[in-house]
Amino acid sequence: MSEDYSLEYGKATIEVHMDSVDKEDRIAVVDDLIATGGTLLAASKLFQRLGAAVVEVTAVIDLPELGGSQLLNTSGLKVMSLIEFSESE
Repeated sequence: MSEDYSLEYGKATIEVHMDSVDKEDRIAVVDDLIATGGTLLAASKLFQRLGAAVVEVTAVIDLPELGGSQLLNTSGLKVMSLIEFSESE
């Protein structure tokens, strides 16, 4: 199963095996960086299409000025990151 999404610099596709989760599973999706939010949103959509509940998306670094964490929140996902960096830092 696949999901296409946009990056800052183009497009990409993420894939997951259809038997990778069960309908009762609760999932935390983890990435290294939140920029535009596309990767985490696409992964979350895949798991939701398979019937799993995405309870949180997490990243090591968030670049909030690029709008990704806001997009994820607006999509109904709980977002957590360890570090946030802004242009002024």
